[in-house]
Amino acid sequence: MRTIEVRGREHVSAHEAVTELNFSGDRAISLGGRFFTVDEAEFRRLESEGLQPTTWQHHQPTGRLISVPGKH
Repeated sequence: MRTIEVRGREHVSAHEAVTELNFSGDRAISLGGRFFTVDEAEFRRLESEGLQPTTWQHHQPTGRLISVPGKH
């Protein structure tokens, strides 16, 4: 088992995390079924540790919440 420290804000859902992005330049991600907003530096740090978090974003044309699956 591996413990991962995420330096960001945890949210109860992907929707809440993406909503938080309206107020910052952060990224909405999920790891291990948990949802976070993190800044770009933290996202790059996680990638440098070999993690590929799922990213979430609001798709403007359709108004839908979309995800880009990662490997973690």
